[in-house]
Amino acid sequence: MRRPGGRETWHRLLDWDRGQADSERLACRLLATQGFQNLDPSHPLGGPDGGRDLRCTKDGDEYLVAAYFPRGQQTDGAIYSKFDEDLAKARTLDATRLVFFTNQELTLAKRDTLIKRAPGIELDLYHLERVAGCLDTPAAYGIRLEFLSLEMTLEEQLSFINHRDQILAELKDVLQAFVRKPTYKESVKTVIPDMPSAGDVVGSLFGSKLVACKQCREVFRVNTLASTVFAHASLPTVVTCPDCGKKQALPSES
Repeated sequence: MRRPGGRETWHRLLDWDRGQADSERLACRLLATQGFQNLDPSHPLGGPDGGRDLRCTKDGDEYLVAAYFPRGQQTDGAIYSKFDEDLAKARTLDATRLVFFTNQELTLAKRDTLIKRAPGIELDLYHLERVAGCLDTPAAYGIRLEFLSLEMTLEEQLSFINHRDQILAELKDVLQAFVRKPTYKESVKTVIPDMPSAGDVVGSLFGSKLVACKQCREVFRVNTLASTVFAHASLPTVVTCPDCGKKQALPSES
């Protein structure tokens, strides 16, 4: 029977039996949902990794990642020994930021101890409780299914749908900002072309035309001066938006 309240995820992580390769893959997949980018695993199937299981970046800063996923809770001495080993390798690479990704339960006191053992290193600890919490979120349900064989509960399905709908709503707002229609104001500004063509000058003798700025979508009226008809007869009409200052050529009329 599945343990409720996230305890099933917690226990399956602690009882990890899939080995080092899958723990590194899990770290790679989960960190991608936590804002880390450019994730570059070393040798999850074995081989020298130069002291790093994974290299990645976050907010422009480079991090090394060390994964430690034994089966069952280990002694404090074993955890500190593995951490010191990974830390020493990170220092040989002149690393200043390290992610320690583990399925071990770390109390606040143990976390403080690890931080104190790494002076000069910006340490980001992904311990058992934190990893389990990340996996029990809509963005990581698929990862949890892949590595822990845990399907979504009914409550999680509802959470996933709400999360999806929120993302779709945000995408809709972004798309609407790109394709918003020109807004016609009660008072439309009138401008004179920087370089009117003969066709537009003749047209202006009988009226003017409305133009939408290609940048800010402001609508304004374009008029030309008959006195410039011969000076620019071979040049395209160029106008400047009165709101944003964007210059654009008007299409020639057939």
